[in-house]
Amino acid sequence: MADDLSSFWGPVTSKDWCEQNYVYSSFIAEFFNTISNISGILLALISLINALRQRFEKRFSVLHISNMILAIRSMLYHATLQRL
Repeated sequence: MADDLSSFWGPVTSKDWCEQNYVYSSFIAEFFNTISNISGILLALISLINALRQRFEKRFSVLHISNMILAIRSMLYHATLQRL
């Protein structure tokens, strides 16, 4: 299991997923899972900007901020394989 592995970020505290770890970078465990979250962050940011410009209700801004936080946490998780 992945518990006995160690990385730049410390001991791996989660199970291994679908990608081989640390193949493309010694700092990013699951490279493609990590960078794929960039699109989610950008989409949430663009949506937030549009919601603010068009003066939508605050619940839309909260939704976009929540999606951005989710994508950032997912990115951190796949980069480090640490339970956050």
